[in-house]
Amino acid sequence: MSIKKPHYFRYQFLGEQDFKDEQAYHVEMRRRHNRMLHGWGVVDGLEVKKINDREIVVESGMAIDKDGREVVLTEPVTRDLSHFEPNSHTYVTIAYAETWDEADHQSAGGVEGYARITELPEVHERRHEPPRDGSVVTLARVHLNDLRHIGHIDMDPAIRRRCGPASAAAGWMRLPFKPTRVNPVKIDRKRVRVVSDVEEEQFEFVVDEASAYCGESGARGSMQIPVPPSASGIVGFRIAGTTRGKITVHLFRVGWNSHENRGEKKELLNETVHGPSFHKEFTVDSNLDESHALAVSVWAEGETEIFLVAAKFQ
Repeated sequence: MSIKKPHYFRYQFLGEQDFKDEQAYHVEMRRRHNRMLHGWGVVDGLEVKKINDREIVVESGMAIDKDGREVVLTEPVTRDLSHFEPNSHTYVTIAYAETWDEADHQSAGGVEGYARITELPEVHERRHEPPRDGSVVTLARVHLNDLRHIGHIDMDPAIRRRCGPASAAAGWMRLPFKPTRVNPVKIDRKRVRVVSDVEEEQFEFVVDEASAYCGESGARGSMQIPVPPSASGIVGFRIAGTTRGKITVHLFRVGWNSHENRGEKKELLNETVHGPSFHKEFTVDSNLDESHALAVSVWAEGETEIFLVAAKFQ
Protein backbone atom coordinates (compact mmCIF):
# COMPACT_ATOMS: atom_id res chain seq x y z
CA MET A 1 0.00 0.00 0.00
CA SER A 2 1.45 3.37 -1.03
CA ILE A 3 1.77 6.45 1.17
CA LYS A 4 -0.03 9.61 0.09
CA LYS A 5 0.62 13.20 1.11
CA PRO A 6 -1.38 16.31 0.23
CA HIS A 7 -0.47 18.15 -2.95
CA TYR A 8 -1.78 21.66 -3.37
CA PHE A 9 -2.44 23.63 -6.55
CA ARG A 10 -3.73 27.07 -7.39
CA TYR A 11 -7.46 27.66 -6.87
CA GLN A 12 -7.87 24.27 -5.20
CA PHE A 13 -10.83 24.07 -2.84
CA LEU A 14 -9.65 22.82 0.54
CA GLY A 15 -12.00 21.00 2.87
CA GLU A 16 -11.71 19.78 6.46
CA GLN A 17 -10.29 16.41 5.41
CA ASP A 18 -7.43 18.05 3.50
CA PHE A 19 -6.14 19.71 6.68
CA LYS A 20 -6.57 16.47 8.64
CA ASP A 21 -4.60 14.58 5.99
CA GLU A 22 -1.83 17.20 6.14
CA GLN A 23 -1.48 16.72 9.87
CA ALA A 24 -1.83 12.92 9.69
CA TYR A 25 0.96 12.59 7.11
CA HIS A 26 3.53 14.47 9.18
CA VAL A 27 2.48 12.81 12.44
CA GLU A 28 2.63 9.31 10.97
CA MET A 29 6.02 9.85 9.29
CA ARG A 30 7.52 11.22 12.51
CA ARG A 31 6.17 8.31 14.52
CA ARG A 32 7.41 5.86 11.92
CA HIS A 33 10.86 7.42 12.25
CA ASN A 34 10.70 7.02 16.05
CA ARG A 35 9.69 3.36 15.83
CA MET A 36 12.21 2.32 13.19
CA LEU A 37 15.28 4.25 14.32
CA HIS A 38 14.84 4.71 18.04
CA GLY A 39 12.50 1.98 19.31
CA TRP A 40 10.57 2.67 22.49
CA GLY A 41 11.43 3.53 26.08
CA VAL A 42 12.74 6.44 28.13
CA VAL A 43 14.43 9.14 26.04
CA ASP A 44 15.45 11.64 28.71
CA GLY A 45 14.69 12.45 32.34
CA LEU A 46 11.66 10.81 34.00
CA GLU A 47 13.78 9.81 37.00
CA VAL A 48 11.76 8.48 39.94
CA LYS A 49 13.00 9.75 43.30
CA LYS A 50 11.94 9.49 46.93
CA ILE A 51 10.59 12.67 48.57
CA ASN A 52 9.75 11.17 51.97
CA ASP A 53 8.61 7.84 53.41
CA ARG A 54 5.27 8.06 51.58
CA GLU A 55 5.85 10.05 48.41
CA ILE A 56 7.84 9.86 45.21
CA VAL A 57 8.36 12.36 42.42
CA VAL A 58 8.59 11.64 38.69
CA GLU A 59 10.82 14.30 37.19
CA SER A 60 10.10 15.92 33.85
CA GLY A 61 11.31 14.17 30.71
CA MET A 62 10.27 12.32 27.60
CA ALA A 63 9.57 8.76 26.46
CA ILE A 64 8.44 7.07 23.25
CA ASP A 65 5.89 4.25 23.20
CA LYS A 66 5.65 1.29 20.82
CA ASP A 67 3.61 3.32 18.31
CA GLY A 68 6.31 5.99 18.11
CA ARG A 69 4.24 8.52 20.05
CA GLU A 70 6.17 11.04 22.14
CA VAL A 71 5.15 11.08 25.80
CA VAL A 72 6.27 14.41 27.23
CA LEU A 73 6.12 15.30 30.93
CA THR A 74 6.81 19.03 31.25
CA GLU A 75 6.47 19.33 35.03
CA PRO A 76 7.42 16.97 37.88
CA VAL A 77 4.58 14.79 39.21
CA THR A 78 4.26 13.72 42.86
CA ARG A 79 2.58 10.47 43.91
CA ASP A 80 1.56 9.16 47.35
CA LEU A 81 2.14 5.40 47.69
CA SER A 82 0.78 4.96 51.21
CA HIS A 83 -2.30 3.06 49.96
CA PHE A 84 -0.20 0.07 48.84
CA GLU A 85 0.19 -3.02 51.02
CA PRO A 86 3.16 -3.45 53.42
CA ASN A 87 6.10 -5.48 52.10
CA SER A 88 5.03 -5.00 48.51
CA HIS A 89 6.15 -3.13 45.46
CA THR A 90 4.57 -0.94 42.81
CA TYR A 91 5.48 -0.19 39.21
CA VAL A 92 5.50 3.43 38.09
CA THR A 93 4.54 3.83 34.42
CA ILE A 94 3.90 6.58 31.92
CA ALA A 95 1.70 6.42 28.82
CA TYR A 96 0.43 8.58 25.97
CA ALA A 97 -3.10 10.00 26.07
CA GLU A 98 -5.22 12.55 24.28
CA THR A 99 -8.01 14.77 25.63
CA TRP A 100 -10.01 17.91 24.97
CA ASP A 101 -9.30 21.14 26.86
CA GLU A 102 -12.29 23.40 27.47
CA ALA A 103 -10.05 26.38 26.81
CA ASP A 104 -9.90 25.22 23.19
CA HIS A 105 -13.67 24.94 22.80
CA GLN A 106 -15.09 27.32 20.22
CA SER A 107 -18.63 28.24 19.27
CA ALA A 108 -19.19 30.57 16.35
CA GLY A 109 -21.82 30.81 13.64
CA GLY A 110 -23.83 28.03 15.22
CA VAL A 111 -20.92 25.57 14.94
CA GLU A 112 -19.18 24.14 17.99
CA GLY A 113 -15.94 22.21 18.28
CA TYR A 114 -12.49 21.99 19.77
CA ALA A 115 -9.74 23.81 17.91
CA ARG A 116 -6.93 21.77 19.51
CA ILE A 117 -6.26 18.23 20.76
CA THR A 118 -4.22 18.05 23.95
CA GLU A 119 -1.51 15.37 24.13
CA LEU A 120 -0.69 14.52 27.72
CA PRO A 121 1.26 11.95 29.75
CA GLU A 122 -0.55 9.63 32.15
CA VAL A 123 1.52 8.57 35.17
CA HIS A 124 0.21 5.53 37.02
CA GLU A 125 1.27 3.26 39.87
CA ARG A 126 0.24 -0.38 39.62
CA ARG A 127 0.65 -3.43 41.81
CA HIS A 128 1.25 -5.95 39.03
CA GLU A 129 4.00 -5.89 36.45
CA PRO A 130 2.84 -3.89 33.40
CA PRO A 131 2.96 -5.30 29.86
CA ARG A 132 6.38 -5.21 28.23
CA ASP A 133 5.05 -4.51 24.75
CA GLY A 134 5.60 -0.75 24.80
CA SER A 135 1.96 0.22 25.25
CA VAL A 136 3.16 1.82 28.49
CA VAL A 137 6.71 2.71 29.51
CA THR A 138 7.82 1.46 32.93
CA LEU A 139 9.92 4.02 34.81
CA ALA A 140 10.69 2.23 38.09
CA ARG A 141 9.73 -0.45 40.59
CA VAL A 142 9.33 0.95 44.10
CA HIS A 143 9.69 -1.37 47.10
CA LEU A 144 7.71 -0.71 50.30
CA ASN A 145 8.72 -2.11 53.69
CA ASP A 146 6.54 -3.48 56.49
CA LEU A 147 5.64 0.08 57.55
CA ARG A 148 4.61 0.98 54.01
CA HIS A 149 7.60 3.25 53.82
CA ILE A 150 9.36 3.69 50.51
CA GLY A 151 12.59 1.71 50.35
CA HIS A 152 14.60 0.87 47.27
CA ILE A 153 13.65 2.39 43.91
CA ASP A 154 14.74 0.02 41.15
CA MET A 155 15.48 1.63 37.78
CA ASP A 156 17.92 -0.87 36.28
CA PRO A 157 17.59 -1.90 32.58
CA ALA A 158 15.54 -5.00 33.42
CA ILE A 159 12.79 -2.69 34.74
CA ARG A 160 13.32 0.57 32.89
CA ARG A 161 13.87 0.30 29.15
CA ARG A 162 15.78 3.11 27.51
CA CYS A 163 14.98 4.39 24.05
CA GLY A 164 17.90 4.83 21.69
CA PRO A 165 19.98 3.07 19.07
CA ALA A 166 19.60 -0.27 20.84
CA SER A 167 18.90 -1.95 17.52
CA ALA A 168 22.59 -1.56 16.67
CA ALA A 169 23.38 -4.10 19.38
CA ALA A 170 20.41 -6.36 18.80
CA GLY A 171 20.92 -9.81 17.27
CA TRP A 172 23.56 -12.51 17.23
CA MET A 173 27.24 -11.78 17.71
CA ARG A 174 29.64 -14.55 16.68
CA LEU A 175 32.64 -14.85 18.98
CA PRO A 176 36.03 -16.34 18.11
CA PHE A 177 36.34 -18.93 20.89
CA LYS A 178 39.84 -18.34 22.25
CA PRO A 179 39.76 -19.54 25.84
CA THR A 180 42.42 -18.88 28.40
CA ARG A 181 43.57 -21.80 30.48
CA VAL A 182 41.84 -22.06 33.85
CA ASN A 183 44.45 -22.80 36.47
CA PRO A 184 43.71 -24.74 39.68
CA VAL A 185 42.20 -22.56 42.39
CA LYS A 186 44.17 -21.93 45.56
CA ILE A 187 42.94 -20.48 48.85
CA ASP A 188 45.52 -19.66 51.51
CA ARG A 189 48.12 -21.35 49.27
CA LYS A 190 46.18 -24.61 49.39
CA ARG A 191 44.82 -26.03 46.19
CA VAL A 192 41.04 -26.47 45.99
CA ARG A 193 40.26 -29.91 44.60
CA VAL A 194 38.01 -29.89 41.54
CA VAL A 195 35.78 -32.95 41.28
CA SER A 196 36.19 -34.12 37.68
CA ASP A 197 37.36 -37.11 35.69
CA VAL A 198 39.62 -34.81 33.71
CA GLU A 199 43.02 -33.63 34.89
CA GLU A 200 42.18 -30.26 33.38
CA GLU A 201 45.38 -28.57 34.52
CA GLN A 202 47.43 -30.76 32.16
CA PHE A 203 45.49 -29.96 28.98
CA GLU A 204 44.22 -26.88 27.22
CA PHE A 205 42.49 -25.79 24.05
CA VAL A 206 44.61 -25.18 20.97
CA VAL A 207 43.22 -22.32 18.90
CA ASP A 208 43.63 -21.76 15.17
CA GLU A 209 41.80 -19.51 12.73
CA ALA A 210 38.71 -21.68 12.45
CA SER A 211 38.23 -23.53 15.72
CA ALA A 212 39.38 -24.38 19.21
CA TYR A 213 40.64 -27.94 19.56
CA CYS A 214 41.58 -30.14 22.50
CA GLY A 215 42.96 -33.68 22.57
CA GLU A 216 41.61 -36.99 23.81
CA SER A 217 42.03 -36.17 27.49
CA GLY A 218 39.91 -33.02 27.22
CA ALA A 219 40.52 -29.49 28.36
CA ARG A 220 39.08 -26.60 30.29
CA GLY A 221 39.12 -22.90 29.54
CA SER A 222 37.26 -19.63 29.91
CA MET A 223 36.76 -16.52 27.82
CA GLN A 224 35.30 -13.06 28.29
CA ILE A 225 32.45 -12.09 25.97
CA PRO A 226 32.52 -8.48 24.74
CA VAL A 227 29.24 -6.68 25.42
CA PRO A 228 28.13 -4.11 22.81
CA PRO A 229 27.94 -0.64 24.39
CA SER A 230 24.23 -0.18 23.65
CA ALA A 231 23.10 -3.69 24.66
CA SER A 232 20.50 -3.79 27.44
CA GLY A 233 20.40 -7.57 27.86
CA ILE A 234 21.49 -11.01 26.67
CA VAL A 235 18.69 -13.30 25.45
CA GLY A 236 20.45 -16.25 23.80
CA PHE A 237 23.63 -18.33 23.56
CA ARG A 238 24.86 -20.79 20.89
CA ILE A 239 27.67 -23.30 20.72
CA ALA A 240 28.51 -25.76 17.94
CA GLY A 241 31.21 -28.35 17.32
CA THR A 242 32.13 -32.01 17.74
CA THR A 243 33.11 -34.11 20.75
CA ARG A 244 33.91 -37.72 21.53
CA GLY A 245 32.81 -37.17 25.10
CA LYS A 246 30.77 -34.29 26.41
CA ILE A 247 31.21 -30.62 27.19
CA THR A 248 29.78 -28.52 29.99
CA VAL A 249 29.06 -24.86 29.31
CA HIS A 250 28.80 -22.21 32.03
CA LEU A 251 27.79 -18.62 31.25
CA PHE A 252 28.25 -15.92 33.87
CA ARG A 253 27.28 -12.30 34.29
CA VAL A 254 30.12 -10.65 36.13
CA GLY A 255 31.28 -7.14 36.97
CA TRP A 256 29.85 -4.74 39.52
CA ASN A 257 26.36 -4.59 41.00
CA SER A 258 25.86 -0.84 41.38
CA HIS A 259 22.55 -1.21 43.24
CA GLU A 260 23.94 -3.48 45.96
CA ASN A 261 27.43 -1.91 45.80
CA ARG A 262 29.29 -5.19 45.50
CA GLY A 263 30.98 -7.43 42.97
CA GLU A 264 28.87 -9.88 41.04
CA LYS A 265 29.17 -13.38 39.59
CA LYS A 266 25.77 -14.67 38.55
CA GLU A 267 25.42 -17.96 36.67
CA LEU A 268 23.12 -17.55 33.67
CA LEU A 269 23.64 -20.95 32.03
CA ASN A 270 24.83 -24.40 33.08
CA GLU A 271 24.32 -27.00 30.36
CA THR A 272 25.95 -30.29 29.34
CA VAL A 273 26.17 -31.11 25.63
CA HIS A 274 26.85 -34.55 24.14
CA GLY A 275 28.29 -35.47 20.73
CA PRO A 276 29.35 -36.66 18.35
CA SER A 277 28.31 -33.32 16.79
CA PHE A 278 26.23 -30.57 18.31
CA HIS A 279 24.71 -27.19 17.52
CA LYS A 280 22.87 -26.02 20.59
CA GLU A 281 20.94 -22.82 21.17
CA PHE A 282 19.93 -21.83 24.69
CA THR A 283 17.55 -19.16 25.91
CA VAL A 284 19.07 -16.68 28.34
CA ASP A 285 17.26 -13.81 30.02
CA SER A 286 19.43 -11.31 31.83
CA ASN A 287 19.67 -7.54 31.84
CA LEU A 288 23.00 -5.79 31.25
CA ASP A 289 24.23 -2.32 32.02
CA GLU A 290 27.51 -0.45 31.78
CA SER A 291 28.83 -2.16 34.93
CA HIS A 292 28.37 -5.72 33.67
CA ALA A 293 30.55 -8.12 31.70
CA LEU A 294 30.01 -11.69 30.47
CA ALA A 295 32.23 -14.75 30.65
CA VAL A 296 31.88 -18.30 29.32
CA SER A 297 33.60 -21.36 30.75
CA VAL A 298 33.82 -24.64 28.82
CA TRP A 299 34.85 -28.04 30.20
CA ALA A 300 35.54 -30.65 27.54
CA GLU A 301 35.79 -34.34 28.43
CA GLY A 302 37.31 -36.17 25.50
CA GLU A 303 38.54 -34.96 22.13
CA THR A 304 36.58 -31.83 21.26
CA GLU A 305 36.56 -29.16 18.58
CA ILE A 306 34.47 -25.99 18.90
CA PHE A 307 33.61 -24.08 15.73
CA LEU A 308 30.99 -21.60 16.90
CA VAL A 309 30.25 -19.60 20.03
CA ALA A 310 27.70 -16.80 19.74
CA ALA A 311 25.63 -14.57 22.01
CA LYS A 312 22.36 -12.80 21.21
CA PHE A 313 21.90 -9.30 22.59
CA GLN A 314 19.03 -6.87 22.75
